Amino acid sequence: MNKTQKARFAKAGWKLGTAAEVLGLSDAEAALVEAKLQLGDIVRAVRQRRHLSQAALARLMGSSQSRVAKVENRDTEVSLDLQLRAIFAANPEASSDFQRLIRKWSRDGQRPEAVAVR
Repeated sequence: MNKTQKARFAKAGWKLGTAAEVLGLSDAEAALVEAKLQLGDIVRAVRQRRHLSQAALARLMGSSQSRVAKVENRDTEVSLDLQLRAIFAANPEASSDFQRLIRKWSRDGQRPEAVAVR
């Protein structure tokens, strides 16, 4: 947006700023919103690089084509869980990349202990 447009909007009473400023988001909330938006774009890019249709990715995820479309189109109702499942299904190596990131973020770099489930 150029200066003239900004001035016109301000004069008309519009509040100008970033989405985070306008919505009053904390830094953590803004980072989460941005991450979710980027993940939707990444799902589409990885799927296309792997020459998968939305339906084929949905089968790999155990989901539906319409849900894959929602992930890729930045639907606000899409969960982070669904986005990560799509990435891991489209690119199995992403799981080990994600685990490395988790270890980097952890204080001691140790993998969490296994939990027994019956």
